Amino acid sequence: MPLSKSISENAIPEILGRFGSPWGPETELAVEPWARDVGGAQPDFRVTVRWGDRAFEFAAEAKTRSTPRVLEEAASRADKAADMTGLWPMVIVPYLSERALDWLDERGVSGIDLSGNGLALVPGVLYLRRSGRPNRYPESQPSKYAYRGATSIVPRVFLCRREFGSVTAIKDEIESRGGKVALSTVSKALARMVEDVLIRRTDASITLLQPEALLDKLRESFEKPSLKRTATLKVGGLDQFFRRVDGAESRPRLVLSGVSSQGRYASGLRSDQPDAYCEDLSVIRKRAGDLWKETERFSDLTIIETRDRTPIFDARRDPSGVVYASPVQTYLELVAGDKRDREMAESIRRSILDGID
Repeated sequence: MPLSKSISENAIPEILGRFGSPWGPETELAVEPWARDVGGAQPDFRVTVRWGDRAFEFAAEAKTRSTPRVLEEAASRADKAADMTGLWPMVIVPYLSERALDWLDERGVSGIDLSGNGLALVPGVLYLRRSGRPNRYPESQPSKYAYRGATSIVPRVFLCRREFGSVTAIKDEIESRGGKVALSTVSKALARMVEDVLIRRTDASITLLQPEALLDKLRESFEKPSLKRTATLKVGGLDQFFRRVDGAESRPRLVLSGVSSQGRYASGLRSDQPDAYCEDLSVIRKRAGDLWKETERFSDLTIIETRDRTPIFDARRDPSGVVYASPVQTYLELVAGDKRDREMAESIRRSILDGID
């Protein structure tokens, strides 16, 4: 079971031996291949953890990757191997993040990685944990791409609606909320979300499993929309300007930034000048007509032209005509801000999770 082109199953004891025990000099770690027999759910390794004068033995399942789905499969196999052998269950993977260790802890399964982190637990008797060492075997698959930029509207739509009957239904829902996406992009994003155990995909449905974890993925991968050009204006009233620019079209051309949309979703007033996103400043200028008054002094609106379409996805139109960023876009921009912004973001986060259909 090669872990990469240069690492084989036989090398695992040697790699782990270089680190010694993850839990310090008062403990010892020994790893040896399991003697193969015919039949049964056999583990890959027998792992012995010594602490003081006591020794604890684990049946360990090793995997070549560290994604949540792979970790879940490894834990299930380790449980079966433990039942068969009478030892405690353990997994061995290239890397265990803090979140992965928390998940194993809740599951009651021990784990060690090839990066120097680990969890050894025997209920009521042993609890050893080491985390924080960097990943020495990062995934080559770009996991963040599914949660960043234009592709992120696929995971974002699950925070509006929990379940879909097909890939086409997801595409239709995205387009009904002002987004544009190809079916191939939807399929690629779904594959990554399945790998991260955020959704469950069957022949009959595609269902969100972990809304909080999904929102965390979006937060971790978020980047502010890229800036092409800006214009600072004195428009007098936002409502009149937005009505002129966006009219009654279902897909808005201009939308307030997430930070500037805070007041729609959370209490508290902002003193900073509002920003708005658009895809083409020239189009906005033409539609605004005589309301377009550029100025460096006494401006009350900054318009940002960006190639990123995500701020327009799921935008919310106020009866006054002003178009606000979606709750998710607002949350992501605020949570990337200062302490006050992050506090506002938390209340919006709760409303997002409570409002999923």
